[in-house]
Amino acid sequence: MSAAPGKPVAVPRPWLIAVTILLVLPWLVVGYVYQRGPAPVSERVAPLAQQTTASGPWGNLILTPIVISPPIEYVSTDLWPAATLTWTFPGSTIDEVENFLNVSGLTPADVARLKAASTPDPRIHGIVITPPMDLVERLTPEVRGRIYLQLGRSGLNFEQAQAFRFETGSLDDWLKGAPIQAATRQLVEPYFYREGNFLYFADLGLLEPKIADREEFRRLTKALFRQPSVLVDLSLGPGGDVATIAQYWGKGGRRTDIRPLLDSIAGTSAHTDIAHLLPAFARDHLYRYPRVSTADFDKPILANCLWSSLNFFNAVPDDSMLDVNKAIDRLKTQYYVVEADFELGDIVAFVDEKDNLFHVAVYLADGLLFSKNGMSVMAPWTITSIDSVKAFYSTRSQHPRVIVHRRNDL
Repeated sequence: MSAAPGKPVAVPRPWLIAVTILLVLPWLVVGYVYQRGPAPVSERVAPLAQQTTASGPWGNLILTPIVISPPIEYVSTDLWPAATLTWTFPGSTIDEVENFLNVSGLTPADVARLKAASTPDPRIHGIVITPPMDLVERLTPEVRGRIYLQLGRSGLNFEQAQAFRFETGSLDDWLKGAPIQAATRQLVEPYFYREGNFLYFADLGLLEPKIADREEFRRLTKALFRQPSVLVDLSLGPGGDVATIAQYWGKGGRRTDIRPLLDSIAGTSAHTDIAHLLPAFARDHLYRYPRVSTADFDKPILANCLWSSLNFFNAVPDDSMLDVNKAIDRLKTQYYVVEADFELGDIVAFVDEKDNLFHVAVYLADGLLFSKNGMSVMAPWTITSIDSVKAFYSTRSQHPRVIVHRRNDL
């Protein structure tokens, strides 16, 4: 795609909206079905404070939590969709919806108002509710969480399915240091809700009209897009086996390249960021956000988790992996399944209760993954844990199976 000098390029609005706001939409709903796969992997939770992990063939790892957010110039002020204020319950009868609302914590009077605002929709074999604005605004975090988490299990409820989410013990961890006004913080705080270790927020479209300052809205949006990750340092320590550690991190024919760095810290108190030990693709993408050019407008989708995982060892990314069918064929024909002793570069697949693959990431060491959670320009490449990924996609699957693949030629 090209444009004459000085003339603007016409960017398709639907494409740009998708680029801007798709935060956690899984990149595929495909027929790659696992039947009789191995048992789930035993995982550990990513740390909330700096810690040193157990040693292994990878050495000793020191994890330091960080939080990253997109560049402010990536954050739009006018492409966020207006709130629909509809709750969709596909495959449900009005009695089932009423029973759900009754156990969600709503008062009988509020349930009656919602029932009166409901309409059967034969297209989804379910019920659509247009909730009164005042009722939505005064939901408690507990009730909002019960209702929104259920709504989020269907992509028909865009705001809830694509809710912002952040693994944290408190809202301060998420918004700490964000340059937003106290009045903005006070406005949005009642709309956060929790499931497990994650806080969620799904009402940005609803609250946007109440934030008149467009720059303030951008600053809030940037803060909501924050994602936790970890810096990972490697320490060899006294008696560290450089040869074994070089073999682990040098997979893909890179042992000679990384051996000098490992030799330099062996037997000392020094350590190095593992980013220096990763293949060029991972090193160049880690803790970063996608750069979108006009050439990307001709692509079917943006860089996603499958493209990222299958290109992990490639010096030059293979964009044919943006074709889901080709990518799935590559995974099925050039990888085999392993059940233990996972290694750098293994691809970790997450499979829902209906045996649909919905996310993949790359195994690094000690349960840590190189992952891109979503296909958006707002979704960075991070280091996270297997459990954190499962919790991040909890609305997609409550009890996913984890299946690990290894390349045939490595």
